[in-house]
Amino acid sequence: MGELEYEPPRDGPTLWEIGIPDRSAAEFYVPDPNPKYINNLFVDHPDRFRQYGLWDRYTELYPDADLVYTVGVSDYSKDWFYAQVTRKKDDNKYQGTTWQIKFRLDDVDQNGTYKLRVAIASATLSELQVRVNNPKVNPPLFTSGLIGKDNSIARHGIHGLYWLYKVDIPSSQLVQGDNTIFLTQPRSTGPFQGIMYDYIRLEGPPSASSK
Repeated sequence: MGELEYEPPRDGPTLWEIGIPDRSAAEFYVPDPNPKYINNLFVDHPDRFRQYGLWDRYTELYPDADLVYTVGVSDYSKDWFYAQVTRKKDDNKYQGTTWQIKFRLDDVDQNGTYKLRVAIASATLSELQVRVNNPKVNPPLFTSGLIGKDNSIARHGIHGLYWLYKVDIPSSQLVQGDNTIFLTQPRSTGPFQGIMYDYIRLEGPPSASSK
């Protein structure tokens, strides 16, 4: 067998990207564990995600509002939580979460289609919904449906079965200036439902590369 060369899918120029396409969520923000649960084996260790109870830290860090990431300002190693998990409520029930990606477009190609590529490193009994500039529109622009049985969050992992999605964004849903992509994970019967992202990229229409 000769040498094989893999060409990753691409339709247009990169407008922005979050993460590293390596099928892992290890590059994102992994919080310090609750002091009650510290495992000294993983203190100052590359596999800091092995600490127990990290999923609960999301509720502590974002008790009322969800994560907001601003392209060009935020740092994914500090500002993108390693897993989009559920939020624990005061009655010990859970609720789904909606993350926001804010970005600017200097102009919008009205004749083209933009592409959002979302690579998922792991998913557990979860669903990814994508909306653009309107967090309440139904149906969403994209839904994955129910995906994943990896249980990576509960087993202190950082990757599982890989998923790759391409979401077509009509130019009519974008505006010149400030835009927001909403990533919603609505399934919320327990603490271990969630998504670990690998890499997210927004591509402009193919014609934009020649401008």
